[in-house]
Amino acid sequence: MTVRSALDEFSRRLAASGVDSPMYEVRLMFETFFGMTRLRLTDERERQLSEKEEACLISAVERRCKGEPIQYILGKWEFMDREYFVGAGVLIPRDDTEVCVRTCLDDLKKRQSPRVLELCAGTGIIAVTLAKQIPDCTVTAIEKEPAAFEYLKKNIAYHGADNVKALSGDIFLCCDDFEDGSFDAIVSNPPYIETGALPALQREVQFEPETALDGGADGLDFYRCIAGKWGRKLRSGGSMTLEIGEDQARAVTELLVKNGFRNVVTVKDIQELDRVIFGTFMRV
Repeated sequence: MTVRSALDEFSRRLAASGVDSPMYEVRLMFETFFGMTRLRLTDERERQLSEKEEACLISAVERRCKGEPIQYILGKWEFMDREYFVGAGVLIPRDDTEVCVRTCLDDLKKRQSPRVLELCAGTGIIAVTLAKQIPDCTVTAIEKEPAAFEYLKKNIAYHGADNVKALSGDIFLCCDDFEDGSFDAIVSNPPYIETGALPALQREVQFEPETALDGGADGLDFYRCIAGKWGRKLRSGGSMTLEIGEDQARAVTELLVKNGFRNVVTVKDIQELDRVIFGTFMRV
């Protein structure tokens, strides 16, 4: 099988299985597995694949045809110009989270040597980005699930983010391990999908860990915990930045206001959907 025939055959298989951008994904496989850029694919289109290369592609395509996310198959994914290791057991980085990160960054740039806490850290894309963009900050990143925690540590090490400390913990239980007023900023992209909506999610999302998606019956369980238990861990004037589902702005805003936050605003994403809630904690 030549490079050209592999591109044609495997993209055809992916298309038949319902993949939206089959040729793009096959090219990603070539680039990730074999280091073949688009230019090399063109230059070497008549080259015969080795048995090992062909077997690697067949395995990857078979997994993708069953609905497994391309990110898990490749083993890494890019977020805000940095690559992160990703795989089964951890939430896949999404571009939507860039709004959350940029909102938090805008706040941190106004602070001197800020102390930051990330809750439900997952792969660490938020913690690492903040740490690299604001070198004088310190970030504590908490993650409960063992598989996700391993990716968090791996990505922190990979990017040399020495100012990030990974902690294994359940945010519903470990709040009392931290003193009130310990942080200048809290940021989180918590699970926020309603439990009843999980079965209807697209097939790729079904491969992601339910623990990273399930926000309880109304999708707000984690926001209640974060606003109610963690807000007081901020110093007075500290900020909270939360990624939300597109229909949760009013409910999350009310939770923050009820728990001592002021100047609470909603930030929209590129599609003009509500994506982030930002507020300032005022200690009474």
